Amino acid sequence: MMKINLLPVALILALAGGAHAAEVYKTDNASLEILGRVKVQGMNNDADPDHRLKGTARLGVSGRTRVMDNFHVFGYLLYDLAAQDPAPNEDRIKIRYGYAGFDFNYAGKLSFGRFENAYYRVSAVTDLYDDFGNTGVSYWGLTPNDVGGRMDGQAMYDVNLNGWFLSASYQFKDASKHVENGWAGSFGYEFDDVLGSPLGIMAGYSRFKGRRDDNYGYHADGFFYGADKTEWGVSAYYGTFRSPGFYAAALYNHAWLKNTYLGDGTEVALSYTTPGGDFTFLGSYGYMKSQRPNYTRYRTSRLTSGWTFMVSWSPVASMQTYAEFEHKLKAAYQAENENKATLGVIYNF
Repeated sequence: MMKINLLPVALILALAGGAHAAEVYKTDNASLEILGRVKVQGMNNDADPDHRLKGTARLGVSGRTRVMDNFHVFGYLLYDLAAQDPAPNEDRIKIRYGYAGFDFNYAGKLSFGRFENAYYRVSAVTDLYDDFGNTGVSYWGLTPNDVGGRMDGQAMYDVNLNGWFLSASYQFKDASKHVENGWAGSFGYEFDDVLGSPLGIMAGYSRFKGRRDDNYGYHADGFFYGADKTEWGVSAYYGTFRSPGFYAAALYNHAWLKNTYLGDGTEVALSYTTPGGDFTFLGSYGYMKSQRPNYTRYRTSRLTSGWTFMVSWSPVASMQTYAEFEHKLKAAYQAENENKATLGVIYNF
């Protein structure tokens, strides 16, 4: 019997801010949905020195059209919006996702545009917070201009079949990220039922070739712009995050940013959601160590490390209130210890 693995869909919905959408129309051959969220959060000085109360929003559209049996075309667009006057030199509207492609059903999907690369699937198992986290992960941080985060100009193939999943992506030249090209891949397997919950294991690799332009070299932030970046990782998860019961995940990743750092990182996360799904409690620890401290600012072997905690309450499916706290230690690109705290409310539609 064929099986479609739902992990990528769940991740996209979580990143979009919720699994809700307003259906504009739906027929046997086509559908169109509008989705988004509004978020208001209060923060301490370490979390944001410029704001105590901040409002943001997301708004997007998703469409899908049938071409023939087992063949559809689709498009997805999601923007981050400022729900208040932005700071000087800050954009009021930023694109978060923008892609289109072909869905061949059991034969997989082919997408083009802006999204995370294929390697992200490995690190996504511990990417669970609304605001903080990822302290032991090289994918989002420790890189100038977020090279390896959501990137423009990508092509990705993704297939899920009988518990196995495989993703491969290629990065075309992107001068705004100082990248000439890149590629990534990940694969893994999910066991349907292990003591009543799914168990997944996966591995991945990512490589970016830096672009030698006018910004090539060291900058004031301590990074070497235009440097090549390579990372690989393995991860595992048990359970389903935000579903009743326990969820546990662990990630090991190794990263190299030429002339900047060579490091190993670990992140572990554990959460529990109450039987009714109203409350979720989450805690995680992450650490990343440099094998070449002389590369880094402050000449320390600690690239990142810290504890992160969250508690959230969802009185209804479309509403979430939450509190997050993160304690980060002084590290290579962080002059002092930090204690970040935020209290927020999110409405999804």
